[in-house]
Amino acid sequence: MARWQFYNDVLPFITIITLECIVVGVTVIYKAATLKGLSYYVFVVYSYLVSSIILIFPFYFFLKRSRGLPPFTASIFFKIVLLSAIG
Repeated sequence: MARWQFYNDVLPFITIITLECIVVGVTVIYKAATLKGLSYYVFVVYSYLVSSIILIFPFYFFLKRSRGLPPFTASIFFKIVLLSAIG
């Protein structure tokens, strides 16, 4: 019962507080970087690069594939092209 209480009440609260702290931190870093002369586009690239590394890095260690990738066929290529055209 205590575990259910934690997941329903405490965990969403902690998640929201953490996300708000991250948003404030990124805003402060952005303000400091632009005052030093960093371009907005460069800042966006850097922030996406750092967030991608942070999000993907743990999965590399925990979700290793036991088998290889499927062969790259023309069908897969055309599906990728179609998705990129739609996107």
